[in-house]
Amino acid sequence: MGEEERLPVHGDEARELPPPPQGIEIRRILYSPVDWLKMLARELHWSFVFGVVIVYGVSQGLGGALARVGTQFYMKDVQKVQPSEAQVYAGITSLPWIVKPLWCILTDVFPISGSCYFLFKMPRLLELGFCLMCKAGFRCSFRLCLLDDYTVLALLSLTAASASVAIADVTVDASVALKSGLHHSLAADMQSLCSLSSSIGALVGFSLSGLFVHLISPQGVYGLLTIPAGLVFVVGVLLKEQRISSFANEQISQNLANAGKAMWNTLKCPDVWRPCLYMYLSFSLGLNVSEGMFYWATD
Repeated sequence: MGEEERLPVHGDEARELPPPPQGIEIRRILYSPVDWLKMLARELHWSFVFGVVIVYGVSQGLGGALARVGTQFYMKDVQKVQPSEAQVYAGITSLPWIVKPLWCILTDVFPISGSCYFLFKMPRLLELGFCLMCKAGFRCSFRLCLLDDYTVLALLSLTAASASVAIADVTVDASVALKSGLHHSLAADMQSLCSLSSSIGALVGFSLSGLFVHLISPQGVYGLLTIPAGLVFVVGVLLKEQRISSFANEQISQNLANAGKAMWNTLKCPDVWRPCLYMYLSFSLGLNVSEGMFYWATD
């Protein structure tokens, strides 16, 4: 018998597809962050992504960088304070960030406009944005003040503005925690979005802060900080959160007591208070000569 004829198979005629052009691969890499943001906006709602970018990137990152450099030059060139005194003032203005657990209690306990603060944050963001805008404008108006010595007013204003940014940060942290509980698969993506926004905002802020201080003076930099504050106000308007209208005001004291007990029970744990004590002592007893180095570098 002769050899059997082999029928052609469709798979034999198939050929490997050529690799996509290099331009398509580059375009895909460039557009991957945009696709990632679109995915987060689709799954978590665009107002949440917008709020994270504004609070972490613009208010805390960009605004924090501008405020830090502007305040250093403001204390040195306008207030004419010594490095040690400027270091003390910097510690006072950072107090709102040290007591962030207190703002977390506000987030969990106190209702605003008949709503649980943890689930309905719009009124607080509106208040914080307006407060931060007023404080930044007040600092900008210091150059028009007729007082000979207004260091105390400047210090109070800086501390109030720092508290506004810290409370806004805690508010968005609560939103991220809530979204992470509802969307477990996107928890890492949300943390990446927060860190990425803060890093890019700080990088841009520190890159431009020196130029702005040179062109418009430290007081003018304070005036620019009204822009991040106004954007926080916009976040308070647009942020989509679930409203709870049946929250009883009588529950405030009970919730406050429960939150205090939970915090105390946590602090009594040796695995918690020992690292906290170590970090507190290391930061408080460690020498910080950053202000002195700043004066040395700029004189």
